[in-house]
Amino acid sequence: MTDGMRSMQRTGTTTSDQTDFLKHLFVPIYMPAILFATGEGALIPVVPLTAKALGSGLAGAGLISGLLMIGVVIGDIPSGFAVARWGETFAMRLAAVVAAVSAVACWFAPNPGVLAAGVLLIGIASATFNLARHSFLTAWTPWWYRARAMSLLGGTTRVGYFVGPFLASPVIALVGSRSVYWIHVAACVAVLVLLQVTPDPEKTLAANLAAARSDHGLGPRDESSPRRAQAPATNPGDTPATPTEATKRRRLPVFAYFRILIRLGTAAGILQMLRASRQVILPLWGVQLDIPESRIALIMGVAGAVDLSLFYTSGQVMDRFGRRWVAVPVLIGLSAAHLLLPLAGMEWSYVAAAILMSLANGMGSGIVMTLGSDLASRYAAEDTPGFLGGWRTFTDTGSALGPLAISGMTALTGLWSAAVLIGVCGLAGAVLMLRFIPRLVGR
Repeated sequence: MTDGMRSMQRTGTTTSDQTDFLKHLFVPIYMPAILFATGEGALIPVVPLTAKALGSGLAGAGLISGLLMIGVVIGDIPSGFAVARWGETFAMRLAAVVAAVSAVACWFAPNPGVLAAGVLLIGIASATFNLARHSFLTAWTPWWYRARAMSLLGGTTRVGYFVGPFLASPVIALVGSRSVYWIHVAACVAVLVLLQVTPDPEKTLAANLAAARSDHGLGPRDESSPRRAQAPATNPGDTPATPTEATKRRRLPVFAYFRILIRLGTAAGILQMLRASRQVILPLWGVQLDIPESRIALIMGVAGAVDLSLFYTSGQVMDRFGRRWVAVPVLIGLSAAHLLLPLAGMEWSYVAAAILMSLANGMGSGIVMTLGSDLASRYAAEDTPGFLGGWRTFTDTGSALGPLAISGMTALTGLWSAAVLIGVCGLAGAVLMLRFIPRLVGR
């Protein structure tokens, strides 16, 4: 009885410690992320409207909208070098400034060319901001909290993209669609203010990390030298960095870590491709079924709420049972929903497919960032930002390819074939995840 009470007390203490540690991440990491994502989520639907107003056709408006994701892919590797050289906090500030200036340029844009340049720069700034947050959490979060911390980070993007359009709607109704760009400017200014007034998060998180390691019977990290971005908290069983790391840092991360990235990076890129695909294929399938646009929007909104409600559950499962227990089921679930979509000939079956996609996607919140952090700790402990730059290049390329694959297959053989192609790719990604996820946390 006494041992049972001690076990319960120890479990309660651990849960309290976890909650306290994650609370310290809210203001320096999660709050700026929510603000930045809210501004970005507000302007995403407005970009094609602005392009059309400036004289672009439908194809041109679609291309300019796609430059946001292309900018992210272009910015991933330079962002890794920037974070490694100047640190995460400076990189987040720089990204916020560039995004704000670019949003103003979009508002002033006299022609589609200037708008395209502004949107591309916003994408590059977004890549820098996201990589800086990712690198920061990799460095200062103990591996036994890592998945929960990353799933919360993934949830911040979902929250921002969910709230952003609701802020944009009344602004469009009152003063026009162009004024929405000022929401992103305001969000970036708020990020800069928050980063300026917040005490140095590294000191607080370093103390918390030392306490967490002590509670788990681990020695403190060496903090005698000033903290650098490329010194993450690694797992007890992780493979230490090798002497070749200095050589690798002089090469592009995609080539330096190619053997790792081509396996799990490809699998994670496929997962991101399925996630991007659902945002395109669901509205198109609803239109094909002649469902009214208002009801399609409502269905997508309900599906988004389901997705948003599950983001923390993903981290709990990953930390407790291992990464495979999330990565593989998520890919199978998204693949199954895509493969079943061509059978959805009525509205109720369309709703079921949308909910299945959202359930699968919600359960995978943070999995791509968690895997990136795990692999960085294992294979690039002295070059975390550089490795994450290469990792995010693979994953963001998957996000960019999803809509392109749907467009190409739809033009060739119809929307049903696009759904089948994406679904089959997802099953291949599940096999890669099952085969190549290393046993990073004893699982």
